[in-house]
Amino acid sequence: MPAIIAAAMASDGIDRESLQSLSVPSTLRSVCDLILVWSVIFGAAAVALSVDRWYVYMLAIVVIGGRQNALATLAHEGWHGLLFPSRQLNHRVGAWLYAYPIGILYYHDRNRHLRHHREVGHDYDPDWINYTTKRRQSPGRMIWYLSSLLLGRLFFSTLVSFAFRGRPRISQKTDRDGFEDHPAVTGELFRFLVCQAVLFGAITLASQRWWSYPLLWLLPLATFAGFFANFRAFIEHVAKREDAAPEDRLRDIEAGPIERFLIAPSHFNYHALHHAHPFVPHYNLIRTKELYLEQLGFYPFTVRHGYTRALYAHLKELRLRT
Repeated sequence: MPAIIAAAMASDGIDRESLQSLSVPSTLRSVCDLILVWSVIFGAAAVALSVDRWYVYMLAIVVIGGRQNALATLAHEGWHGLLFPSRQLNHRVGAWLYAYPIGILYYHDRNRHLRHHREVGHDYDPDWINYTTKRRQSPGRMIWYLSSLLLGRLFFSTLVSFAFRGRPRISQKTDRDGFEDHPAVTGELFRFLVCQAVLFGAITLASQRWWSYPLLWLLPLATFAGFFANFRAFIEHVAKREDAAPEDRLRDIEAGPIERFLIAPSHFNYHALHHAHPFVPHYNLIRTKELYLEQLGFYPFTVRHGYTRALYAHLKELRLRT
């Protein structure tokens, strides 16, 4: 029986009241997430500027890129309404403090992401491009793809898409994404530019160095942040065959502390569990897994051991097929 179907059947045996209580967002936890992620970003930048050594700048770029990836995962929490009980506050914080600073068009990408939940594993999933093996059928092509992410592939392809097509790299069919009360793509692009202007002014003013913003914000965003986010999405959804059943493209990853910090912050490694229970905030996913184990005696989702180990296994499989 496919894992996701077994999980759906198994969830019927989970105490519904417990699941409902775990689905209530905590304002305190969300405020702590907000303070912590931005504190690490500004702290890493401050240390690098204070020490003023190339190797410290390199370390800061990696750390900031990892925390920019964390901003993206917290924007994702906002898409599911998991930041704050207030819908208005939830979307404002998700958009202005998490999404726009890193170039995510919050409402446009929210619509895309909710489609991903409905259409995961199908070639019409808007996120299919992020985990298909097309043009990544060999170890060499796979390594080139990952290397290109580190070289700014997503950053430059997004710029080209806006410059020549006037829309995001992965775009939706309608300009307003089906929500009349939400800004159009052009409106969100303006909000993104406003955020960048504020960041440029704040970072330049604090450091007294004009190059601090491109070095310590744009560079990690274009390289490590994009790499971490897309590497994670690929590992969580890739399959041996392109025609694999959708349920075979969902899995959890047992990640160590470094992978959780850089690649899968906000408990994103409980990915199959999140797809089964998208209204549970990230900090309650561990307890949700415990519910399965306590009440059913087993955990019905596929689990792999580590993102790096999963990549190695995938490369080995590609090598055997070529």
